[in-house]
Amino acid sequence: MKVSPVPVENVYISGFFEKYMETNRNKNIPQLLNLFEKYGTIDNFRICAGLKKGEITRRLATDSDLYKWMEAVAWDTQNKDNQENIDKLDELICLISKAQEKSGYIDTYYTGAYKNLRLKNFENSHELYCGGHLIQSAIAHYRSTGKTNFIDIAIKWADYICKLYESKKIKETDGHPEVEMALVELYRTTGNKKYLNLAGILLSKPYVHLGNKSFLEFNEITGHAVRMMYLLSGATDYYAETRNPQYWEKIKCLFDDLKMHKYYVTGGIGARYQGETFGFKYELPNLMAYCETCASISLMMWLYRMFLVEPSSEYFDLFENTLYNAFLASVSLEGASYFYVNPLASLGNHERKQWYSTTCCPPNFQRFLAQLPGYFYTAGENEIWVNLYDRNCATIVLPDGNNININMKTDYPWNGKVLVEIMPEKNKMITIKFRIPHWSENTLIKIGKNQTKVDCGCYWKIDINKKTCIEINFDVKSCFYSANPAIESCRNCLAIKKGPIVYCLESIDNNFDVFNFFYIPYQNLKENLSDILGGIMTISGYGMLNKKRLPLYQAGFQNYDFVKTTFLAIPYYAWSNRGKSSMIVWVPVYFK
Repeated sequence: MKVSPVPVENVYISGFFEKYMETNRNKNIPQLLNLFEKYGTIDNFRICAGLKKGEITRRLATDSDLYKWMEAVAWDTQNKDNQENIDKLDELICLISKAQEKSGYIDTYYTGAYKNLRLKNFENSHELYCGGHLIQSAIAHYRSTGKTNFIDIAIKWADYICKLYESKKIKETDGHPEVEMALVELYRTTGNKKYLNLAGILLSKPYVHLGNKSFLEFNEITGHAVRMMYLLSGATDYYAETRNPQYWEKIKCLFDDLKMHKYYVTGGIGARYQGETFGFKYELPNLMAYCETCASISLMMWLYRMFLVEPSSEYFDLFENTLYNAFLASVSLEGASYFYVNPLASLGNHERKQWYSTTCCPPNFQRFLAQLPGYFYTAGENEIWVNLYDRNCATIVLPDGNNININMKTDYPWNGKVLVEIMPEKNKMITIKFRIPHWSENTLIKIGKNQTKVDCGCYWKIDINKKTCIEINFDVKSCFYSANPAIESCRNCLAIKKGPIVYCLESIDNNFDVFNFFYIPYQNLKENLSDILGGIMTISGYGMLNKKRLPLYQAGFQNYDFVKTTFLAIPYYAWSNRGKSSMIVWVPVYFK
């Protein structure tokens, strides 16, 4: 890799995302554990371990949900010491150890009467998928605590799977990619190359739910959105270690397809309910957008891996867009409930839930948010990349032992002013690179009395060898955005963005039918910092409301009865927090 991650524990966030991380720690994580107890997720392991009698709750891949929850707790211990959570982790690790068979196999679904189905239905079994989450959770625990009791379980499982492939007893790959990136990370952690080799073997096999092709045979982003993103994450990890040029060529080809044709303005991905899949090029319906929460998370996982290989701003531009919109919208502001799907329009029939029969999204959200500080900075030989902006303090240790202390003060994303104090411990020249988002067309950087306007959509760099204070002023004014006219559902429509934040109209704020409203273009939008919805910036302006009931079809043009009225827009991530309501992101344009 060209750049390296910065440990989660080295970055402390105290701004916009602090409340989300505190809620995640104090409410989301404990609540989900209680739900795992209520719905039998943990009892499954107790039954397998012989500690309890009863029937297994057979929800496919439910083991992975607990592993993701454990990973969330492991990462979060780097943000804040929590001995109670560590003790609970150790308790669960002990339980998993007892449930694991001597061979190394563990999957609570395929026990009892289902034991004879093991390793026979890779298209749908999720056995390797669950094992991949086991590995990732164990690595997070090892890196956060230094303990080996969990990673020993993961290694035992991985060794068992490796032997089965070496002996040709298994020839297929899992229908749900995930284990590939876990195996590469296990190789990085242990140095045992057999895990990297197995990842390569899996990538060379056909993936049934993604077109029955091996990775290098794909020519477009297709199939189940989460599976495709996990596959791309694993392939990018594999390339980072092997430098096989065929992989990078394919990865870049698929990224180009995504950025040009197949993601929403919110950063969500996955257009179709049927199969939770990508659609054709420009197939991005708003009302029926699927945009699974896990898809936005897995997209950010892939983008981050691409950046580590090729540190380009376009990856973190899309990462940030997804983070503030599709990702944040998936959880309620009070933290108790989640969206599984994240549409860009709603007739008032969407609401978040605490529990789903398929519970992949809540623990996935929790583990990603717990890792968030680790995405803010990356480091090279004598370089530091500043990728995201929020009030934080960080200590970054460069390979030569030079500790770089960073203190960032800002009210981002509501305000574009960012004050950064950089304090190297050694008087050695280092390069600091700041991401200038593509949407900030008039970014000003001030150092002392010198002020410079810099280009957007790139990293602006400065060389320093002493304490340096930098003031960045991003252009976060709100404005209208249009879509490629090939996107049928957005044609002749506008959306509003302020910096990285996408806005929407919600019926609770507007005394009219939001689906019968038209934006007036070329107006100055008004911003107002409001204390509603946990403290947000609202945006208001003018539009035209049709008061006439129109026929379904009519000869010539429809005859509207327009009246001018005001509108109030709120951040998309904050919608559906005040009861069910209609919502729309893309609003048609009023043409005189």
